Amino acid sequence: MMTQFHSSPVFAKSATALAILAASSTQMVLADDSQTLAQLVVTATTTEVTQAQSLTSVTVIDQQDIDKQQPHEITELLAAQPGVDIVTNGGYGKSMSLYTRGSNSTGTKLLVDGVPIQSHSLGSSSWQYLPMAQVDRIEIVRGPKSSLYGSSAAGGVVQVFLPEAGQDSQANLSVGAGSFGTRQADASVSGTTGNASYLLSVGSFKTDGEEVKEGAGDMGYSNDHVMARFGYEFDSGAYLKALMMRAEGESDYTTSSGSLRSNDYINQVLALTAGVDVTENWQSELQVRESRDDYDILNDAGIETGTYYNSKSQGVRWNNTLWLGDHEFVVGAEHVKDSFAGSYAKERTNNSVFAQSLSEFGPFSVQLNIRADHYDEYDTQTTGGVAFGYQLDNVHTFRVSGRTSFTAPTFNSMNAENWGYTLANEIRPETSESFEIGVRGGYQQSYWDAAIYQADYDDLIAWNYPTVGNIEAARVQGLELAAGTDIEQWSFAIAATLMDTENLSDGAVKGNRLVRRANKSARFDVDRHFEDFSLGMTFATYGDRYDDAENDTLLPGYGLLNLRASYDFADNWNAKLTVKNALDKSYQTAQGYSNPGVGAFLTVNYSAF
Repeated sequence: MMTQFHSSPVFAKSATALAILAASSTQMVLADDSQTLAQLVVTATTTEVTQAQSLTSVTVIDQQDIDKQQPHEITELLAAQPGVDIVTNGGYGKSMSLYTRGSNSTGTKLLVDGVPIQSHSLGSSSWQYLPMAQVDRIEIVRGPKSSLYGSSAAGGVVQVFLPEAGQDSQANLSVGAGSFGTRQADASVSGTTGNASYLLSVGSFKTDGEEVKEGAGDMGYSNDHVMARFGYEFDSGAYLKALMMRAEGESDYTTSSGSLRSNDYINQVLALTAGVDVTENWQSELQVRESRDDYDILNDAGIETGTYYNSKSQGVRWNNTLWLGDHEFVVGAEHVKDSFAGSYAKERTNNSVFAQSLSEFGPFSVQLNIRADHYDEYDTQTTGGVAFGYQLDNVHTFRVSGRTSFTAPTFNSMNAENWGYTLANEIRPETSESFEIGVRGGYQQSYWDAAIYQADYDDLIAWNYPTVGNIEAARVQGLELAAGTDIEQWSFAIAATLMDTENLSDGAVKGNRLVRRANKSARFDVDRHFEDFSLGMTFATYGDRYDDAENDTLLPGYGLLNLRASYDFADNWNAKLTVKNALDKSYQTAQGYSNPGVGAFLTVNYSAF
């Protein structure tokens, strides 16, 4: 696997930034060698490693971060995180696309507790319907991960972790209300009895919404959600886990002709997982799973129009982890059946095998990955990766990696003739190659991380009426920076991304920037903690972006300020006030679709036991 670098302003700036960080970090005086800010991550390897040990760029949004920000949508948590770009068609519950490291919207894989969920007609995920009250933690892995997770991971993987039961019994109740006619209520109970654990969570979020398209009126949204988790651990160490998460509701929108419609949607995840220690050095886990991404289209009277899009994925994944001294091996197999019903019906199956090794040789570490995916529609796709790490000293690590990836064609592209298109070729999977260099410093109360990368995308599927085919290519180069520190009662975090995208397709668009990708972004979080209350803010900003391949329609950049306050006003009682888009910024990430203005929200929380 060879990747050739091309000179660009982004890489000139990247090299300079890395040199400055490496030089300045050596001057830091450390109180001791502990790394209190290091967190364990699992998505990059499927096994637990610290962020410092990971040979992949990873961002963690933990339960404390989520609790502070009181998000209503995942966009608030992901906004301007390193390498992440977001496009929305308006406010709460409206269509959302996620672009990681410049990949297509189909190139970021969404996992909910290890279960992939996506629309097989569009190829992307319904990020907007994830119930934030049930999210405990998020890991953002940047860079290709097809060698672990198969298709749709060309740009990266976002894994959402749902809460688990603790050792002690606990009950929580939360109610809130605010601008745009927003109201919410959530309740949960959890605990452990003997070897068994349980957690049940239910909630509802509703908003009258705000005007998305000029003259169309407010666009409402509702999300009713339930989550149940049960577990049992045997005396031998073997375990069983069952998970169910379901979100359903309606989201209003307008068609291109101005007609009012509503998505009556269901997002659902089911999983049964069993694990056992076969030997002292061999752990085996089997997961049976199903996910659904369904919606029916209703008219302005709430009556079904007869148009619906139902996606279902059923799979079995067998994962084995073996430890031999300083070497860890992961081997496994996966069977997946994807199906879709709507204006057409289609299904396909995929059988895959994968392997990973993680080895340490003194200060050196090596990660190797390989995976083969065989779909019943086209040739086997083999992806792989190699990554090297070097421990410069007790707190600084260097990493370099190269990986390949693929994205399976969407069902829509393979059935484009239904809409009067002609196939320019027999549709093939999209492929990519990526190369990355990174450096990280982790100290007692602070950290920083810097990475430069290049990703080359080939055989991208383009819809250019009257044809559809694998005719496009693109190159993306970027620099990502992240840093954070705790100073007494203050917490600071900063992230920045510089990205240069280039369309390499033949024709008039060659050399243009890719559609809807901002060329820069930054995020700054600061919180001040007092004895019974805290104050904080998040400022996220994006540069401009084009809304068309011809680069004729330029959408200006914008900055959003979110404010927050939390007060523990009695034992087990807490109140949180958030002001979102506090500067009342008017902005669009997709031409013609406006996002909400300033809004204030109050939430009261009660915890028992």
